[in-house]
Amino acid sequence: MNLNKISKLIKDIKKKNFSVGIVGLGYVGLPLALRFINKSIKTYGVDSDLEKIQSLKKGNTYIKSISKKKLRYFKKNKNNISNNYSVLSNCNIIIICLPTPLKKNKSPNLDYILSAIKKLKPYLIKFQTIILESTVYPGTTRKIVKFVERDFVIGENLYVGYSPERENPGDKNFSYKTTPKVISGYSKNCLKIVDQIYKHIANKRVVANTIEAAEASKLLENLYRSINIGLVNELKIVCDRLKIDPYEVINIASTKNFGFQKFLPGPGLGGHCIPIDPYYLSWISKKKGYDPKLIKTSGEINRKIPFWIYKKIRSVLGIKKNLKILILGISYKKNIDDDRESPAFEIMKIFTKNKIKFEYSDPYFKKIRKGRNINIIKNSIKLSRNNLKGFSAALIIADHDLFDYKFISENSKFVFDSRNVYKNKKYKNCKNIIFV
Repeated sequence: MNLNKISKLIKDIKKKNFSVGIVGLGYVGLPLALRFINKSIKTYGVDSDLEKIQSLKKGNTYIKSISKKKLRYFKKNKNNISNNYSVLSNCNIIIICLPTPLKKNKSPNLDYILSAIKKLKPYLIKFQTIILESTVYPGTTRKIVKFVERDFVIGENLYVGYSPERENPGDKNFSYKTTPKVISGYSKNCLKIVDQIYKHIANKRVVANTIEAAEASKLLENLYRSINIGLVNELKIVCDRLKIDPYEVINIASTKNFGFQKFLPGPGLGGHCIPIDPYYLSWISKKKGYDPKLIKTSGEINRKIPFWIYKKIRSVLGIKKNLKILILGISYKKNIDDDRESPAFEIMKIFTKNKIKFEYSDPYFKKIRKGRNINIIKNSIKLSRNNLKGFSAALIIADHDLFDYKFISENSKFVFDSRNVYKNKKYKNCKNIIFV
């Protein structure tokens, strides 16, 4: 083992005498790149989407929460970003931040990661460090190691780690100054190096004893939310049958100052993690001989909510022809330009299947993006009196603060509220509201 080389590498990292390459410049990768840039660390980026690369080279942003000012680095250093992996041959550290979706049969889809490793492999050199940040099932990082271990001795002349991302899109107060960063390494040497890397951008690092524990911890973080959101979504259905206000029930329960955390129902799950993670953990568990019940059920309940909303709309509006619904918000949560796995798309599919016409309005999306698993081409419409009056009803999916909810209520025949917007006291005089 070359201890002198490892010792020098750690000293170089401490002194910021290293360069980092980020694979995947989306909602996780781009903010991560900017954190290293802000610490005056030379940073490179790779993304298969050429439009993103061209946008960054011009200093333009495609994530609205990131200002143009923060992207000056890439405008100034155009050669540091590319859709070609060869740019990473300049990097000491390579961090992979790629999506991990589901296949049609709800099994894990690691194609993006495995493809990246194959493209990256020709440019790997001794004493580099590879870190995976994507949400994966336990054992995935070691699976990556198998692709490269023939050419290297992992832990001696190539270092591997796993550190799950903890980004919170839309949260202006999110920072690794207060949020700890989970880290793990393939070996003790790997862990030492990973810790020194993240020490530059995270005030506190939480060390997992194994890579698998770190991988599973990320799944648990999101499963916790999935199960609790599934619980209140099911409570919403039960309360609807019992003619009880589910939000009042939740608010009363939340006055308990121990052993209870407040979750609210919605139109279904969105974002890259929560709708997907239950299936990642249940899939690998089933492979090992146990078919989890609660984990799988929470995912199933949350995925059924869009159809339940459709049935509620039908129960109010009846089996009429020429129904036309205005969907308000296609982001998966309020005040962000992130539509990954948004329940809005599932609702659009249901409307299409059942011959209900629809349009949408969202200040964060002028048009529906390609590659969202939906073959619909639409542009966002303006919320004018005439436009609102032309629909059978409006349906709130993302409760953006930019929407004028009083105006929407005054000019709509019905408003189906899946986000509890009109429970706010300032809207107490708003009529024609149906909570779903």
